[in-house]
Amino acid sequence: MGEPIIELRGLYKTFGTGDGEVRALSDINITVDAGDIFGIIGLSGAGKSTLVRCINLLERPTRGEVIVNGQSMTALSDKELRRARQSISMIFQSFNLLMQRTALENICFPMELAGVRREDARARARELLEVVDLPDKADAYPVQLSGGQKQRVAIARALASDPRVLLCDEATSALDPKTTRSILALLQELNRKLGVTVVVITHEMRVVEQICNRVAILERGVVQETGLVSDVFNNPQSAAARVLLRGAAADEDGEEAAKDVQ
Repeated sequence: MGEPIIELRGLYKTFGTGDGEVRALSDINITVDAGDIFGIIGLSGAGKSTLVRCINLLERPTRGEVIVNGQSMTALSDKELRRARQSISMIFQSFNLLMQRTALENICFPMELAGVRREDARARARELLEVVDLPDKADAYPVQLSGGQKQRVAIARALASDPRVLLCDEATSALDPKTTRSILALLQELNRKLGVTVVVITHEMRVVEQICNRVAILERGVVQETGLVSDVFNNPQSAAARVLLRGAAADEDGEEAAKDVQ
């Protein structure tokens, strides 16, 4: 077990006020250790994306504490928060690449914002294209890339700041099963080789099963269960976990049937 790198303590998040108030998160307590690949899973509307955005304070919690790298994020000034966020990168379902920039230029973009010299940024971007196995796509524009290639460029861009934490918000949801497996394998490799801690937000149990070592089950903004993935899969303690496992089993049966037809 590593030292805690993310601690969420008594976290609440509400939107709106009065009669229109909606509570998205209630009393979230989660610890992610350095080196973990930690899954946060739940059905649509469970509060997963709100939770992950609270980790880097893109959403400010209504109440509670977020500690990352030993710093209480909620106590930082704006300048300190910008500095702290450099160690926390994020990748998204929609890739969020700049369409008018090449793959190399997309990876350079965060380094440009950080004031890195152009020559140094381009050299680092080429190194990162090697890391994500796209060395020949430096001059390609997003429109010329497949979905999996776009996500690899997005991952390379996320690594440009040498983060300690990589947040993945439904990062494989827009990809086909084969491409999903390759992206998950890449995340595993980055976790192993670079030591980056990965937090995976997903609604798919198979994603958690493939790469995560620990998992939290979220339902209606409340953590229903946390533990080792093997324990949760083999002996789920919550109704929410059992529903997700049944859904995963049904999906697998459907895929097998499709293979038989082919």
